[in-house]
Amino acid sequence: MKYRIAAWAIVGFLVAGWSMNTSRAVWLVIMALGFAVCGWLGVFKTNMLVAMGRKNYEKSKLLRSSPLSGMVLKPWYPTYIRCAGIFFWLWALAIAYLVGFRNFR
Repeated sequence: MKYRIAAWAIVGFLVAGWSMNTSRAVWLVIMALGFAVCGWLGVFKTNMLVAMGRKNYEKSKLLRSSPLSGMVLKPWYPTYIRCAGIFFWLWALAIAYLVGFRNFR
């Protein structure tokens, strides 16, 4: 819940045009780098992520009981991971754009 509130707070000050100090800019750059690394893992290390997801699926009864847990066993799951990686890259680019060109003056 707290992450959802933090995400909306970040979107709020980016959209509303609040002034951005250096600590906010550094935080957003760190977030953009985190999204970029997640995207890189999703696109280039897909097999590692798929193997890890399937291994965790086999080990955990709690994970297997969730409604979408069978998704890791589907043949299209690697494609889903790659698309998610591209989506993370787009978020990283959007954050970098907003920090660099919109609010960081």
